[in-house]
Amino acid sequence: MPYRIIWTWDSWVCDPFSAASYVSEYRALIDFAARTGYNAVIIWGFVDGRHGGVDAAREVAEYGASKDVRILPGVGAGGYHGFSITPGLPFNLDDLLREKPHLRSHIRGSRRVVDHAACLHQPEFREWLRDGAAWLASTFPIGGVNIETNEMDWICDCELAAQATRQEPNRLRYANSYSDLAIAVPIVFDEVRRERPDAWVTYATYEPAWFRRTEDVWLLQKLPREAIAQWNTELDCDTSVPPPVAHNVSLIHSGGWSYHLDAFPPEWTFTQYRCFWPLLREARRFGANQRAMGVEGLVLGCAGSAAMPDNEANYLAYLEFAREPEMDFETFGSRFLSPLYGEKAAPLVLRLMLAQEDLHPRMAPVWRGWTHFLREGAPSRPLLEAEESLLREWEGQLECARKAREAASPDGAARLDVAIRVLDEYLRIGRLSRSAAAAALMREQDSPAGQRDVRLLDAARVLTAEYGLPEELYGLRTQD
Repeated sequence: MPYRIIWTWDSWVCDPFSAASYVSEYRALIDFAARTGYNAVIIWGFVDGRHGGVDAAREVAEYGASKDVRILPGVGAGGYHGFSITPGLPFNLDDLLREKPHLRSHIRGSRRVVDHAACLHQPEFREWLRDGAAWLASTFPIGGVNIETNEMDWICDCELAAQATRQEPNRLRYANSYSDLAIAVPIVFDEVRRERPDAWVTYATYEPAWFRRTEDVWLLQKLPREAIAQWNTELDCDTSVPPPVAHNVSLIHSGGWSYHLDAFPPEWTFTQYRCFWPLLREARRFGANQRAMGVEGLVLGCAGSAAMPDNEANYLAYLEFAREPEMDFETFGSRFLSPLYGEKAAPLVLRLMLAQEDLHPRMAPVWRGWTHFLREGAPSRPLLEAEESLLREWEGQLECARKAREAASPDGAARLDVAIRVLDEYLRIGRLSRSAAAAALMREQDSPAGQRDVRLLDAARVLTAEYGLPEELYGLRTQD
């Protein structure tokens, strides 16, 4: 597999308000990639004034190049802020649309405009896109780019886009327009390759995959042959229809859900959160699918820091099962968990991880609702009660993790310490959910979301302390 890519947003990996965190956390992820066989990292939020702007982005790109790990910045060819996240930096889309509102995209099926998305069918915006791509490639030692055009309702439905809608039957049906890709990808490809002749120019096709959208794929065949199509196949698979373009990679939005700096990231919290969720079975299935469909690589989406032991195991599993999908779990454990945890501990760690894959989704809704309540002092998510049988199974997982720690190598014990802390926090919240105080709060949870009163704030503080939850993770957050 020539393409082995980790896909990130900055705030899933680092503190997005700190240049030091941005650089150090991505250096650590790049080191992990180089050590394990990944050869590219996609970074959405690559240039952001809140974490060091141009200088910090250049430092990350230079470090990636020094380790032979390509840095592929996300390029919003119509949305997602363009080339820089924060206004005031070069080629920020929000600045452009404030200055030239006539370039805004029309929401599909309506005449309303989108304040944060541009119309690719306007020549003036195409020139801005060309200039931005040239700036990006000449300013940073990048290894390529990851292009996304407008998605869902941002797909422009103005009069200038009418021909595109006529030629593409599903343009206003699915999450992505291939006609829009046919405009954006060649522009960015030409400018990036002019400065970086070996750059990987990847582009997101979203879903469904090619074998469920065959009537539109001719549009992608007009793109540069060297461009790389990124298909959101997830766990979908069809071996009867070959990929439609020369270079194809499969993406799954299930790489590493664990966030290591807090209970939730400060932004983009629909993905990362504090957890322990190994996905070895899913990784093996995904790997088998990719080999069967004949794609050239994988893109591991929703990726957090490899400092979390479940993320680390998942990244290894997705990569190694894609290389060798017939490998059994015992062999995976011997080859890849033993070096991390020690030979004696590895079988217990494997057992822990395989059981946790199914157990975590049962406990996560309980944890999520109560964690939001403890941090916000208001029932902004459903407050649920954990079943007693689930708590007993969770206790068994903690016992397994502690036994593994006793047998582990020093590095393995450190990894298991992280997993044990997370598992213990979930168990405490599960027990909290079965308390009399929690029962009373669940009866009252239909109050308007987001309301904070003194009684609820006091209840959140008392529960956090009573159940011994770390204040820095679960304590009340002040409101601005």
